Amino acid sequence: MHLSWSVLKHLKIQELRIVYQYRNCVRTIFSKTGKWPDDLRGGARQDIEDYWKEKVQLQDEKSHQCLDPKKEKYYVLSMFPYPSGRLHMGHVRVYTISDTMARFQRMRGKQVIHPMGWDAFGLPAENAAIERGELPENWTYSNISTMKKQLENLCFSFDWSKEFATCDPAYYRWTQYIFLKMFEAGLVFQKEASVNWDPVDRTVLADEQIDEMGHSWRSGAKVEKKYLKQWYIRTTAYAKSLLEGLQDVDPNLWRDIINLQRHWIGHCNGCRIEFKLKHGNEFLDDTLSVYTTSPEALCAVSHILLNTEHKLNKQEYYCKGERESVEIPDGKLMLQAINPLTDKPIPLFLSSTTDYLLGTDSRLGIPSIDEEDRHFAVTNGLEVIEVIATASDGSEVLVNSEQFSGLSREAGFDAVTKYAREHGFGGHITSSKLNDWLISRQRYWGTPIPVMHCQNCKTVPVPLKDLPVQLPKISSLSGKGESPLKQATEWISVKCPRCGSDAQRETDTMDTFVDSSWYYLRYLDPHNTQRPFDKDKADHGMPVDLYIGGKEHGSSTISYVIRA
Repeated sequence: MHLSWSVLKHLKIQELRIVYQYRNCVRTIFSKTGKWPDDLRGGARQDIEDYWKEKVQLQDEKSHQCLDPKKEKYYVLSMFPYPSGRLHMGHVRVYTISDTMARFQRMRGKQVIHPMGWDAFGLPAENAAIERGELPENWTYSNISTMKKQLENLCFSFDWSKEFATCDPAYYRWTQYIFLKMFEAGLVFQKEASVNWDPVDRTVLADEQIDEMGHSWRSGAKVEKKYLKQWYIRTTAYAKSLLEGLQDVDPNLWRDIINLQRHWIGHCNGCRIEFKLKHGNEFLDDTLSVYTTSPEALCAVSHILLNTEHKLNKQEYYCKGERESVEIPDGKLMLQAINPLTDKPIPLFLSSTTDYLLGTDSRLGIPSIDEEDRHFAVTNGLEVIEVIATASDGSEVLVNSEQFSGLSREAGFDAVTKYAREHGFGGHITSSKLNDWLISRQRYWGTPIPVMHCQNCKTVPVPLKDLPVQLPKISSLSGKGESPLKQATEWISVKCPRCGSDAQRETDTMDTFVDSSWYYLRYLDPHNTQRPFDKDKADHGMPVDLYIGGKEHGSSTISYVIRA
């Protein structure tokens, strides 16, 4: 066993000799003189620690170097620490548990993976640097040095050869690489949407960074709603598989976490459909995303209803003479959504009386399956298309539904959602309340988003050969608000890699959770300069056998790790 120093101070005996077997060596605790002192108070305890500390650390280091791939592996993953300055008792508790389990499994003959690193980007470092009049980089690395020394003094058996910090370009180069690969796959996108705005830190927050009272978990400010163009990761594409995967988790061990994640994900019984928008003869840059539990009836949509707080409730889209003020809530807009199955235009209406699903601000009007929608369509002179018929056996089948006609309603649900996914207009099965992951942050101290904006080519990804896009050096941070990167004019101005025209770098940085969503894989191959990690090493080391961290991570950090 591993006898901690805190136990030693309580031993009040005349003669004590503790012997235990550890990797074919015998250790004996004794004073430098070979005699056990009568009193273990004061300097005696310190002498014992000083005598054994270096020997314990050396033995731990040797154990990390003598890895046998034939042995059964055991991966102990500790909570990824933020270098806030000094360790607190929460750190000591978590890492004492991980150290105990790592040593126990090593004594059982297993190849133990027990790494340590630093979740080093984020708002606190930038805010602290502003308050202290120094740079986030200097503040962060100073804290890392202090906290690492404290961890070493505690003699935790971490494998320091795997250490890295997420603020190191050698690490966030691969965070950017992963971002670009997801961009290629259509899993990263930019859109204007209602976001959570922290008026104190003056930046955007993800839903998971707001407490139940609607306050920022960092600044404590009451969060406001604001429309901004932001970057998102399409995490809802994996909502159903994540929900179904909880069935494989032992409820006797993880009932609380299972319930927490099920509540967070919600009931996955529908999908979002992306509609192109047309204003007169011009198409808008953004699409309209509408959640529906009946995608099989998409050909029958006669209208789309929008909440009066929707971003499209703008005076410029009002029909002439319809109203003079945005205070008048209901009415038709001078906008049309294009049905992605039929290419027919769909009128848009504002409605303050419609019951919208939880977490949504829009609703598909489908008269053939909903009486309220039928009444609205008839009242407004809209076409009603019947798409659901009853077969001779009493089952429901699709009619007037393009290539999906003749399918059962259940088969039609699957076929239409699959078609939507394949053709890039939604279709991922999710809940109405779960949103895609908003990763844009209007701050300096974070991973730069590796895209450029060109007037000719629009959004252009940075070529992989040009990674990493490093943060520019700055002389000072004078305040909060608009991204400080906008002040780095030389860094912003670039040439478009496609057409050679003038372009500008993206000035938002990534949420620090993006960096910490894959750190456990980098631990397995921390010095790889060719790719984020070697697949064979990941296959051998994964999955994590034991994660030690707070339950509150169940719908934030851990959820992003699972999604990634």
